[in-house]
Amino acid sequence: MKRIAINAAAISLLLSASLAQAQGSAKDIVLDRVSAPIAATTVTPGSATPPPVPAVSDVMAVSVLIESVDGSLTPKSTNTLFATGDRFRVKVLAARNSKVSLYNTNPLGQFNPVPVWQGQVVVGQETVTPRLKLDGNSGVDYLHVVLEPQQPPQDLISWIRTWLSKDGTAAPKDIRLDSENTPTTTYLVNQSGQGLATTIRIVHRPK
Repeated sequence: MKRIAINAAAISLLLSASLAQAQGSAKDIVLDRVSAPIAATTVTPGSATPPPVPAVSDVMAVSVLIESVDGSLTPKSTNTLFATGDRFRVKVLAARNSKVSLYNTNPLGQFNPVPVWQGQVVVGQETVTPRLKLDGNSGVDYLHVVLEPQQPPQDLISWIRTWLSKDGTAAPKDIRLDSENTPTTTYLVNQSGQGLATTIRIVHRPK
């Protein structure tokens, strides 16, 4: 009986590992969805077979492009700590057309409902912001990169606030968010769909 129990445990472990591999990492999921976005489908009257249901998850890849003195751009993930005066652009890639916005929470913890920048993401195309720079004397500025829901709520600002913890960096527990950071990119998957957000931190040191 003991041997059977050990074998059953081994099989369970292998099945779990196989399932995790099949699902893939957040990076794999984002790259797969971006390279082959799922198009909206319509039901044809009289059709015997209903069309496949599109995936409800939302995906986004975000890179912070740090600009050097010579103008070259170096990509970093959003979990990198940036410093006062850094010049940068934000690059976004998503699996559906959407509005993307950048919002700021200042070092005093005050969220500004007026976006720093807004643009449009087109499926399969990189969207890059103009050059940005946040200056300050102390504390941390938080720059929130927001992929808006397909059907934005009436109170979009309240929806954005639900994503932000007290320090403006994390999603609340009731949002199922998978994320992965590489040295160059942050990959995000919201399994329940309807929008995404990630936060860039700019640390200000007293002069």
